[in-house]
Amino acid sequence: MYRFILILLIVVFQSIALAQFSIGISISGLGYHPEKEKYENTELYKWKLDKKGNFVAFSSLTFFLSYRFNDYLGAKIMQSIVFSDCAGHFAGITHFGVDLHDDIIGFTSKTDQLSMSFGPFLYYRKNWNTEDNYQHDAEYMKISRNGVWESKFVWYGGQIEYSHLIKNNQYITVNFLPAIPYLYTLGVGAKYLP
Repeated sequence: MYRFILILLIVVFQSIALAQFSIGISISGLGYHPEKEKYENTELYKWKLDKKGNFVAFSSLTFFLSYRFNDYLGAKIMQSIVFSDCAGHFAGITHFGVDLHDDIIGFTSKTDQLSMSFGPFLYYRKNWNTEDNYQHDAEYMKISRNGVWESKFVWYGGQIEYSHLIKNNQYITVNFLPAIPYLYTLGVGAKYLP
């Protein structure tokens, strides 16, 4: 029993010693709605880039905090502030997840990193009911009691991040958010490992 506790303590302290804390910021503005979108609200998209509303523009700023326990595993918190979604409304995304790193698949590089977080995901936006012809689907978005907000909570949200080292502890990032099957977004940013 003492040997087991000693081995466990060595593993825990080694993981803490290898841990890396990073902070990041990302700007997003391009999204893709699949062609067979579940909801017929594309006429509300103020920033659509094609006639069908598959490609849309929006403006958002995302903040990341991540803690890498070892070469394989970490934790990530993400908060996105969407100043104007594709219909011109304020929205947000909050995500907390387990962060899986590229060493799991054998990808090792001194300058490039790839990670994927997986965990609970909350999407919320100002209620689109203020828009004419909005078709609300109660199975998809829940309306708050005061009627101001709509929200969607899922247990299986995530985000994929590619990072490239540009100089000491500073990375540029490309972030992909696959909100399957409704929306896919792409963002660029930077992160720093203090």
